[in-house]
Amino acid sequence: MNRIAAVARLCLLAAGGACIASCTPTALLNISAPTSTFNAPTGVPVPRLLRVAFINNSPFRAIFTFGSYDPLNENTTPTGFGQLRLESGATSPVQNQPCRKSFSVGGEELIRLIDVRDLPVADPRALIDGVNFSGAPLGDPLEAEPTEGTALGRTDRAGVDFTCESVLIYSFEQDASAPGGFRIDLQVLPP
Repeated sequence: MNRIAAVARLCLLAAGGACIASCTPTALLNISAPTSTFNAPTGVPVPRLLRVAFINNSPFRAIFTFGSYDPLNENTTPTGFGQLRLESGATSPVQNQPCRKSFSVGGEELIRLIDVRDLPVADPRALIDGVNFSGAPLGDPLEAEPTEGTALGRTDRAGVDFTCESVLIYSFEQDASAPGGFRIDLQVLPP
């Protein structure tokens, strides 16, 4: 091994050791989780596909924003994010998302990134932290307001909570013990 290769190897080992000493095991799993596949013919990485569905088990309409992003990239922009108003007892079609390091349903950082990047949104009233639950009839000015309560936003991480080949099924549940009276559950189906 030549001298340059030996120095490069020592630098990589030192950097890896520093990261291991300062990172938690879950952070290491998230950082090292593959979110793209190398496309051999073009030489360009291609994002892996994440499939996501939502089930509203609550007795009220759920209003929310969802999407994925890379939290450690200061220039990250949520890609493929969407917004839904999901009626009581309804299940959304499967949403295809580019797999990134984090997937969020109404998470504070997702909403902040959409706002800061000034990304166009289809439903400004759904651009909220968490999930609103409304019992107001459609067409009523309060149809997207939290007339019945809220759920805290949720952010899950690749390599920790899911793999990019998984199917993520988020369900909305009424829960008097949860802040706002509702919660978001996640079921991960293997690839």
